[in-house]
Order: sequence, then structure tokens, then C-alpha cells
Amino acid sequence: MADKAGDIERQDDTVDDRDESTVTFLNGKSGGNEKDSKVLIGKEYHEKSCLTKDELAQFENDPFWKRLRLALFALFWVAWILMLLSAIIIILLAPRCPHRAKMSWWQQDVIYKVDVAAFLDSNEDGHGDLEGVFAKLDYFSQIGVKTLWLTPMFPTSHSFDRSDATDFMAIDERFGNVDQLRRLAKQMNKIGMHLIIDLVPNHSSKNHSWFQKSVKREGDFANYYVWQSGKENATGAPPNSWKNHKGESAWTYNEERKQFYLHQLDTDQPDLNYHDAKLKEEMAEIIRFWLAAGVDGIHISHPKYLVECPGFMEDHSTTFFNGTFRLLSEWRDIFDSVAEKTSRPRLLITDADGDLTKAVNYYGFDGKDGAHVVISQQLQQLNDKTTAMDISAWVTTWDRDVPHGRQKAWALGSGDTSRIATRMGSQRNTRVDLMNMMQMLLPGTPILYYGDEIGMEDITKSELDSAGKSSEWPFARSRSPMQWTGQSNAGFSKANTSMLYLPVHSNYPSINVETEFADGRGVSHLEFLAELTKLRNKESFLFGDIYTIATSDTVLAFVREAHGFEGFLVVINFGTGAETISFNRNNPNLVPAKATVQLTTPNLQASDLQKDNVVTTQIHLEAGRGVVLKWPGKEQKRLID
Repeated sequence: MADKAGDIERQDDTVDDRDESTVTFLNGKSGGNEKDSKVLIGKEYHEKSCLTKDELAQFENDPFWKRLRLALFALFWVAWILMLLSAIIIILLAPRCPHRAKMSWWQQDVIYKVDVAAFLDSNEDGHGDLEGVFAKLDYFSQIGVKTLWLTPMFPTSHSFDRSDATDFMAIDERFGNVDQLRRLAKQMNKIGMHLIIDLVPNHSSKNHSWFQKSVKREGDFANYYVWQSGKENATGAPPNSWKNHKGESAWTYNEERKQFYLHQLDTDQPDLNYHDAKLKEEMAEIIRFWLAAGVDGIHISHPKYLVECPGFMEDHSTTFFNGTFRLLSEWRDIFDSVAEKTSRPRLLITDADGDLTKAVNYYGFDGKDGAHVVISQQLQQLNDKTTAMDISAWVTTWDRDVPHGRQKAWALGSGDTSRIATRMGSQRNTRVDLMNMMQMLLPGTPILYYGDEIGMEDITKSELDSAGKSSEWPFARSRSPMQWTGQSNAGFSKANTSMLYLPVHSNYPSINVETEFADGRGVSHLEFLAELTKLRNKESFLFGDIYTIATSDTVLAFVREAHGFEGFLVVINFGTGAETISFNRNNPNLVPAKATVQLTTPNLQASDLQKDNVVTTQIHLEAGRGVVLKWPGKEQKRLID
């Protein structure tokens, strides 16, 4: 303890040599408990340096400090106001981000029409099926397709086009079943894709249970179809002179019922009666059933035949009756209701078949919305004799007739026409790319028919004859199996060739998906299409205006422009000779003097056009070539009305 005390004394001696006003040990010299020792630092110093209240008051009232405080206070508010004004000026004068329209999935996606029977056979029975579609989902992502439209899959009386359903709430077992469709829809939704199915509600098969019961006048089914007694009740004279799509009588007598039934298409396809409330509710339930199964949209086939004049008068047409437009509006209400309940937009889509001035009423009638999308079928008339002027007129007419804000759609091919490659004749190899370029870059939704992306052609009558399918001509010409590889059956099926539902085209060793992807140089039809689907995602192509310019019978050109975004000029030479075209000279407010190349058809050589600073007063384009030029949005001019 003595040693410790000595230590404390030595510490105290050391501290005592310092300024006591700065550091002072308390209890250090008194022999008290070390643990109770405290240190006082700068006590006297702080006591001497602090101002008293009276001294502070003197500073507060000093004129100098008053002026300084007021000056600083005023400076703060002046600076704050200046910063606020600067922010407002910047907001008002700074360039605004261009407006990007809010779009639904069907306005953004490319729709790929799949003939399920022809796409891919997964179970080696010779028919394509739903599992085959499921197996190829990766293929669609490779080519930029996000929406599939499946052709009719209902059980039928085995008509080739499968449009005469014997059950509207089932799937033909050759294709799969409803659970497989649900699985496909769920997987597609998971990966950001959408699924559309085909519904043919105008008629059913004669073998449908509804028709069998209607013949017998059983309960509500008695009026499910359009029945009418003959003139003066004579069995040989139909009710009127209405004709079906073949120009033959639209009426067939049923001996059991002793009345005629209406069939605007084929005799085995009796028309349903939408003047009957029970039938209308039955079809509404069918629509709800498929939407509940997970499909994103339903395509309504043959809409113009849906509702007929109830008086069966001679001078009334059987197509485009106002009741058809009202019926579509009633179905639209179902789609909107399901979309609201499920928080998933649902699509009602149909075709502009026939008179376009009447077909535009599919979009809506009497102030009520109808179909979301109506597909123009005019491009399915294209052939090797069609001129650029013809195409320009079709595009301009449809663009003019469609109500503002409604979504257009374009289809080059379908199962009801020859394939686009076949229609292009000897120029098919170059014109397939030109046609796809035009379709993908027009305003609206492009509908791509399976196989057209690789230039598939119609099978010939002799090929059908050899396969014992002569009776399917000409309906089967554009429905041959998808050509996936150069291997047996084009990779469509591992079944024996004799089992295929239709023969594979003989050119499959050279025209197939595998070969076109393997090229790798960006020159195949398939590679070019993938580039087009990417380009279509540009704002000006998605929702921009169009200004068509047909410079001659062979050259089609159009501008696509969304205000504030890059502008584009699409130029396509359909002819057999080179053309030199001037755009800026004739359209100075539409096309700038210089532009750059965005995309060209694979056959256009790099030397044909420079990538930068293309002078639009003189554009030289060889036959069968196409080019897309672009310019920055800030240099764009508003389109001429």
C-alpha cells in the first residue's frame, strides 16, 4: 500500500507542475480511495471564458450584429427563391421526353398462326398436337414472336378445315385435351407469351348433339338453328333465294323436321340462330369456359355470317347484318369482364372479310365497343402481278377506314389461300423477304402464317395424289407439315411417312428451319425475319403515323414516325429493274436530306448504299431489294396531313 501511495504522490507531483486551471486531481492527495479519484479539466478556464447573460444581450442588441443577421436572413430567402425560379425555368425550357403510348400486348406482339395439325407431331401418330407446340416455345423466342394463334381444335366431323365442331367445349383427341391446353397457356403466360384460340361460332356440325335435338324439336334446342318452312309449305321450294358462299342455295330440307335449315357455308354446317336467347347464352358460356382455361384471346372466324335478317326477306343480304355487330359488342363485354376480374387483358379478334366499309363496324356499333383487332385480308390477294400502286391503295384505304385509335392487323397468308412464296412465282426467293418487310413494318399487328418465315411453298396436286389425298385439293395446298429439318419427314414426325396427315413438301431438304438458322450470315429468310421483329419494337413502328408514297408501279415507300422518336423511311423495289428515287426533293417536310441505313434485305450489297449520310434526293435501289433508312427524332418534321 505504501508503494501505491508513493506512486500517487509522484503522480501528484507531476500534475502539480502543470497549470492547475487546466488539470486538477480531486482526492488524489487526501489519501482517499483511489477508485473515488476524479479529474477536473479546465475548470477555471471555462469559468473565465463563458459570457454572461448580460454580455450576450449586449451582443444581441449591437447594431452591427443586427444588420448582419438581417442580411444573412434576406440572403437565404433570395437564394431560395432564385433556386426555385431556376428549377421552374429548367422544367419549362428543357426538352421533354417524347410521349410513349400505352399499349396492350396485342398491339406490341407479332402474332404467329399455328396450324396445330401441321406443326409438330409429339406422339408419332402423323398429326401435330399441343405437346408439339409446347416443345417449340423456344423457337418463337428466337424469331421474336410472343403470341400464338392456334387454328380450330374442336372435335369435328373430320372436315379438313375443322370448322364444323361437334363439341365447342372439348379438344379433338388427335391434338390433346383441355388440360394440355391449360398447361400450354400457363407456361406461355409464365414466359411472357400469349395464346389465342380459334372459335367458329357461326355454325356447328350436323353431327353436333344440338342439331340432332333441334331436328327433333327437343326443348330449348328447337330454335338453336335457323329453320324455316318452304314457300307455300312445299318441300321443293326453299324459303327464299339466299345463296351460300359457293353461289348455291343456302337452304337444305330436313325430312324429319319437315323444314329447311340455313347453311351459308357448307350443307354439313348448319347456321346457329343468334336471335334465340338460349343459344346466345350457350355461346357466351363457351367463351367464358375458354377464357377460364387460360387463353388470352379468341379469334372469331366468319363473322359476317353470324346474324341474318329475321324476316328472311329476299332483298336483304345474309351478311353484315346489324345484329352481327351488336353480338360482337355483347361478347366484348364478356372479355372485358374477365379481364377486369383476372387483371389480365383479353383479346377479341376477328377478320375484315368482304366489304371493308361494313367490316369496320366490327370495332364497335351503336356506341359500344366490339373487337379489339380486325385483320385485313387484302394482302392475301398479293401475287406476282400486284403493283406497288395496288398495295399503296389497299394500305391507304384500310388506314383511312379504320376508326382512329383502333388496332389494325395484316395477314399475308392463311390456310385458305396459297402461300406467299407460291404466289410470288419465279421471284419468290427475293419477294418473300420484301413481303415480310412490308407486313412487319406497316402500322398494326402483323399476322405471320406458320412456315412463311422460311419461305415454305404450296404442296402440289401431284404430291397429294401420290399420298392418296387427292380429295383434299385445293384446301390442303398451304397446310403441309412444318419443315424443321432436312431429315425424314422434315423433322415434323417420326411416324411412318404413310401415316402423315398430309405429305411434306418435296423441297424440305433445302427449305427448313435448321438450314436457315445454320447459315449464320444473316442472309436467310428466317434470319431476316428475326431482324424485322426486332426493328418493329421501335416506337415509330409500334405507334407512329404512316405516310405512304408509291413512287411507281414497282416501288413502294412509306414513312413511319412517332413524334419525338427516330423517323424511318421504308423503300421496297418489287420490280425487275433498278430504280432511282428522289424523296427529299418531292417531300422536303417528310424526309430529311440525309439519313442512315437501319436495315436492308439480305440481297442488298454493302456497296449499294453507304451506312451513313445517305442522300435521300437520289436513292438507287436494285430490283428485288428493300432498305429502311432512319433519322434522329430531333430532326423529324411533322407529317403532312
